[in-house]
Amino acid sequence: MRGDSGTVDVSDGVCYISQSHIGYTVITAVLPRVWPQLRHERKDTHGSRSVISEALRTVRWIRSRLHLGHRLYYHSAWVNAAYRNEARVIIVGGCDRSGTTLLRAALDSHPQVAAGPESWLFCYKPNLPFLAEEYCMPLSDVEIMHRSASGLAAFIDRFLTTYAQREGKAIWCEKSPRNVLRLEYIWTHFPNARFIHVIRDGRDVACSLRHHPKRQRVGNTYVPTNINRPIRECIAHWIWYVSAGIKHRPDPRYMEVRYEELVRDYAGQTRRICEHCDIEWRAELLEREKIQSTKADMEIVNTEVRGPLYESSIGRWRESLSIAEQRIVLRKASYLLRVLEYL
Repeated sequence: MRGDSGTVDVSDGVCYISQSHIGYTVITAVLPRVWPQLRHERKDTHGSRSVISEALRTVRWIRSRLHLGHRLYYHSAWVNAAYRNEARVIIVGGCDRSGTTLLRAALDSHPQVAAGPESWLFCYKPNLPFLAEEYCMPLSDVEIMHRSASGLAAFIDRFLTTYAQREGKAIWCEKSPRNVLRLEYIWTHFPNARFIHVIRDGRDVACSLRHHPKRQRVGNTYVPTNINRPIRECIAHWIWYVSAGIKHRPDPRYMEVRYEELVRDYAGQTRRICEHCDIEWRAELLEREKIQSTKADMEIVNTEVRGPLYESSIGRWRESLSIAEQRIVLRKASYLLRVLEYL
């Protein structure tokens, strides 16, 4: 994800990526660049704690402040201003690296559905320059929409409706992974919204999350991030997101799509999705590769989205995870993996 100026700031061995669309500075990788130096340090100048402990303490402090900021924002009057739209819009969410972008590309290929870039509007404070750039809208128009909106839900509806109309489509779709954590809010303001939860084997997700994103966009090019997260953190992230989603299983507005089934039976799964969203299945869905290859959207860059589907990433954990890492994953996630019938 891009920063405010589309750059990655690396200073003192800590990699910070400023995410303009959420308005907060989020730490995405800490210490790996300076680990060789730090591991030889014994004590700081006061001799009371190691350099590494001090760095981790600082990281925890920053994270706690970010979480507090999110909670305050979620409870603000503007975010919770009264607004209801009864239209059957489409919301997609799920753990990162589970196939949400693939589904978004499929839906965007439908003649009636406008599934634009991740806006994160349900999740974080709107960053207007980011939205204007990603959706190719004049910043002045986005600012007017924001100023005139009675609250967040009204702004989301107007912004995404404007985008859909520009694309010549009748239904807007918002895909951001974290939407799965915001369903109560979404259904309060969009009570007829159809939600699609994309789920993938947590072991494969953990493999993919470990080094994600491998590249960071800087202007119009990509640079490596060198991220290497502990597998324990990756599987915990998957458990958090998937658990938040499946508690809504009894709700008829909620449906689950397995990444593995979407790849293996794309036509059949897209028919299920269209039925759930109350839209007609169209043959254009089978032309996803052709349609999406013409899009300038920089989010859609992986071959699985713009090229033919393949199954090689299914079960990759068998080769990518060491025996010790597999044991860690099973200790933390065996129950949920069984509930989802991956075990």
